[in-house]
Amino acid sequence: METKTLGITGGIGSGKSYISAFLESEGVKVYNSDSRTKELYTENKRLLTGLKKILGPEIENKETHKPDFKIMASKIFNDEELMQAVREYVYPFVMKDFQTWKKRQANNKTTNNNTTIVGFESAVILESDYVKGFMDKVLLVTAPLPVRIERVVKRDNCTREAALERISNQWSDEQRRPLADYEIVSVDGNNVGKEIKKIIADLSK
Repeated sequence: METKTLGITGGIGSGKSYISAFLESEGVKVYNSDSRTKELYTENKRLLTGLKKILGPEIENKETHKPDFKIMASKIFNDEELMQAVREYVYPFVMKDFQTWKKRQANNKTTNNNTTIVGFESAVILESDYVKGFMDKVLLVTAPLPVRIERVVKRDNCTREAALERISNQWSDEQRRPLADYEIVSVDGNNVGKEIKKIIADLSK
């Protein structure tokens, strides 16, 4: 039985989680790298130790001995070099965890030709050749900028200026598009389900 991985990527507010939910409704299990990485920070002592060397010991909460994500975010938000150092250290831990998770899905047959399809959701798949190397195909999820801003403001209860700043600190869709295999525009009225069925069919070949 063959297992294929579909990377699901896009900027903040693009609708990645919405598309992942559609995929799961079609039987495709999806690994959410953002939430799982936060779990790994607290589960893996070695991971936290390494991050403290990169970001400083103050990122560890002295009472819980867990990472303080607000301090971490404040350190790397506008420091691309520091952010990249964290990513390069963390990626191998995440991908090892993903490979273990992927093996557990092997018996969850998605299609009728003994192909299992799993998803890997992350905003930074295309920014890292290392991470992209684990993907068979990559789906780019996009949405118009005003829609993305509105989603981030509503979800995170922040200002429009703060939402736009976060969007601006990520890769643009123009940077991602040439590196992706598929694209879905995630807005109301689009036949997302039909597009997802086409992608699953293509991966099943």
